Amino acid sequence: MSLPPEELSVLFDRSPIGMFRASEAGVFRAANPALAAMLGYDTVAELMTKNLTYDVYVDPATRRWLHATYRHTGGVRGAKLAWKRKDGSPITVQLWGHVIEGADPSFDGWIIDITAHEAQRADLQRTVRTLDLVLRLARGIYWRIDTDQRILDVGGAKSELLGYDGPGQYVGQTIAEQQAIQPASVDSENVHRRALHGEIVSIDSEYKGKLLASTIGPLHDDDGNIIGAIGAAVDVTRSRQLERRMIDAQRAESLGVLAGGLAHDFNNLLVAVLGNAELALRELPVGATSRGAIENIRDAALRAAMLTDQLLAYAGRGGAGTTRVLVAPLVQELLRIVAPTIPSDVHVHVDIPESVALRGDPGQVRQVLLNLLGNARDAVAGRGDISISARAIEHRGEQDPGDALAAPAGSYVRIEVSDGGPGMSAETRRHVFDPFFTTKATGHGLGLAAVLGIVRAHGGGIRVRSVPSEGSTFEILWPSAGERARPSSHPPVGARTVLVVDDEVLVRDVVA
Repeated sequence: MSLPPEELSVLFDRSPIGMFRASEAGVFRAANPALAAMLGYDTVAELMTKNLTYDVYVDPATRRWLHATYRHTGGVRGAKLAWKRKDGSPITVQLWGHVIEGADPSFDGWIIDITAHEAQRADLQRTVRTLDLVLRLARGIYWRIDTDQRILDVGGAKSELLGYDGPGQYVGQTIAEQQAIQPASVDSENVHRRALHGEIVSIDSEYKGKLLASTIGPLHDDDGNIIGAIGAAVDVTRSRQLERRMIDAQRAESLGVLAGGLAHDFNNLLVAVLGNAELALRELPVGATSRGAIENIRDAALRAAMLTDQLLAYAGRGGAGTTRVLVAPLVQELLRIVAPTIPSDVHVHVDIPESVALRGDPGQVRQVLLNLLGNARDAVAGRGDISISARAIEHRGEQDPGDALAAPAGSYVRIEVSDGGPGMSAETRRHVFDPFFTTKATGHGLGLAAVLGIVRAHGGGIRVRSVPSEGSTFEILWPSAGERARPSSHPPVGARTVLVVDDEVLVRDVVA
């Protein structure tokens, strides 16, 4: 049922929403108090003296465009417009209206002031942009999902971390669909399901070669109902690598101290064993019944001494020589030594200029190269080739995830020994230089440990690159040789008295 005109007039005047009727030329034919107050006029009568097009619209052309639009569609549905108050201050309004056809067409409109709402919206957008920038600078991302685990939006450093091609990539897909395209190292669907049940979940996961630290939690509405989940992730690849490198360095240092202490004490015992065995052999005639047993003791002690030498090398107590060593002749000599142990179908490729020289102890250089060649030979096992190369380089001190021992900046000889074997996993690479760690059925696991200690003692570096099924490359950075040292002249040595000093009585007795 329709209301009487007088009641409609009361409804028009008391409405909290601004209402008006105006001609096409912008002349007000009616307006209510709510509109007059919204525009800052004291009375409706004062407002009625103004022209809608020129006194209310910030840009009169906007109303002309609006007229062209509503004459075509018959009405306006929530258009956002820039109006101005009596004092000229701008406001943002939302307009609904329709055309009143007739001999003199007019337009009825309903107005809501959304200035405060737009200001809040702008503040919120600025906050979102700021947070998005902060996450990009921190190499982080965020994402939202609904209760169906459908991705609503993604922000932050998504291009840097995820390699997104566009801002909307994956938006609209479910977590399961996204994981089918690019699997992660964790069950993301289950993690988000837990968040949708109210749990806050923190996980580390690998995604596209990066380690991400993520936290996913429930997203609530104003009434506390869970309407989705929100997650944030930060790229911690570099920090975790540094942390792991520090842990490995601390472990290596602790093992070095332990190995050095054991080797020192064990060497003292071996000096006594070997010395007394040699003294006993001097006293026993050839063919004596007990001579064979004492020779076995001496030989076993010599083999034990070799192990202690390797432990001392790992501990960095073997001493670093300063002799100029040409690499090419040394490698050729070692290849002649190990040639009988290399299968005939394994080819060794050597690429070393004759002039490349390093500075170090020749015996320890041989020990390092023999260990690397032996490992490469065992790795290929007749199924690939071995490559050895050396070059003089300038190292700028940059670090690499494959560094087992980082070298400072300087001049080095880079020696690379590569094999076409089965390669190593990341976990094996972490422990390959640990004393007594081995992947072979035989061996004591001290070869690469000694390599690490020798290179460390010489101030060099070691880098390992290996992927399962793609072989391994051991890269040694060894300080290059400087100018040739001039031979020093020493005065002739005359008669001397030798003082034997040691804290072990057995050692003092044997040496004396």
